[in-house]
Amino acid sequence: MKIRRLFRRRALENVNKLKKVYDEAIIMNLLSGAKENNADVFIWKLIGASKHVGQVKIESIRKKRGDFCITPSEGQDSIIKDLVGSQTYTDVYIPEASILFRCNLKSTQAPKRYYLSIPDFVAQLERRKNLRLNVYESNEIKLNFSKNILSSNPGGQNFQKSCFDLSGGGFSFLVSRMESKFFNLRDKLPVVEIKSNKWNHRTSAEICQIREIEPDEFNNLIYKVWRISCRMTEINQSFKKDLEKYILERIKDELCAIND
Repeated sequence: MKIRRLFRRRALENVNKLKKVYDEAIIMNLLSGAKENNADVFIWKLIGASKHVGQVKIESIRKKRGDFCITPSEGQDSIIKDLVGSQTYTDVYIPEASILFRCNLKSTQAPKRYYLSIPDFVAQLERRKNLRLNVYESNEIKLNFSKNILSSNPGGQNFQKSCFDLSGGGFSFLVSRMESKFFNLRDKLPVVEIKSNKWNHRTSAEICQIREIEPDEFNNLIYKVWRISCRMTEINQSFKKDLEKYILERIKDELCAIND
């Protein structure tokens, strides 16, 4: 039995929950905070099965007129013009505030400024410090790292694993009983390669939790496995931005669902 088939039920514990927020004051505070902090804002649309994503900033908010103005980030003018101008609504994601919403285009001064309606509600992710996405069943994210172990191999043991879950602050993976003896709390992983089919980055990490997973009627395991959770100790801006975009693509279906 392949380990990949496990956690069909327990994985739900790690899926982010979306809640609708209708309170106008809260919505205005979230938008104002994104503006004041010069936060990254992403908009996107689907063309067939392809996702098209653009990056903007919030320039101003006009509460009395019920709209806010976005401006394209550097090098994004043509992308934003295509994304906003080709449909009557715009899907927006603000990672810093953990909110997603859909709003209408009210007016445009393309290609530099676009005025969008303040949404009636936003979907906010109920989460801890960082979004955590279960990616194991999709087999999308791969981990590659070497770890020093008590053996005659001076270069350490190389491990190639499918990532179980991933966030802006850490990741986890599963190991067998035999492999579990090589991992201990607070062990350092100096170089971890994390890659998808679109990007490839390196980070450093520290093991922060080790948990035994017993077979049960839900996960189809025939033997125990161990889940190794790691906290990233170093992440560059390029990796951070790629993670934000990846998270956006993974949760866009949830946003579409709450708007239907």
